[in-house]
Amino acid sequence: MKANRLLFLIFVSFPLSLYAGIYKHVDAQGKVTYSNIPSDHSKRVDLPPIVVVPAIDSHDMEERLVKRRETTKINEQREEIENKISEEEKRLAEIRSEYKDGEPDRLGSERNYQRYLNRVESLKEEINVRERNLDILRNELRNVPDLKNKQP
Repeated sequence: MKANRLLFLIFVSFPLSLYAGIYKHVDAQGKVTYSNIPSDHSKRVDLPPIVVVPAIDSHDMEERLVKRRETTKINEQREEIENKISEEEKRLAEIRSEYKDGEPDRLGSERNYQRYLNRVESLKEEINVRERNLDILRNELRNVPDLKNKQP
């Protein structure tokens, strides 16, 4: 008796497994119909599996976004300061090469010795200004946390 029931369940469920799926039918007018029941001239469509994404805690996501924005802002500040330092160092090197330890070459327009001395003095002042700028920028850079390699 139990064997008959089991056999009956197997035979009843077998045809259902044949019909499981999605079928596509195109009629004479070109109208496309999808169904889970096969019909004449329909073709079975193999669909990719459904991907289920778990729900996201929106509060946690908001915190992550705020943290990422702060990190991005800090990294941009750091990069901007590093670029300014690079520009100052480049300009300082140019001025020092022109200054030549207080004995720069005389220009043709400096026939008057006082003009030469004025240019030497202005180069010396500019070197001092650039060095102070570099000190200020380096101190500012020390105050910005280094987060470049710590992004979430």
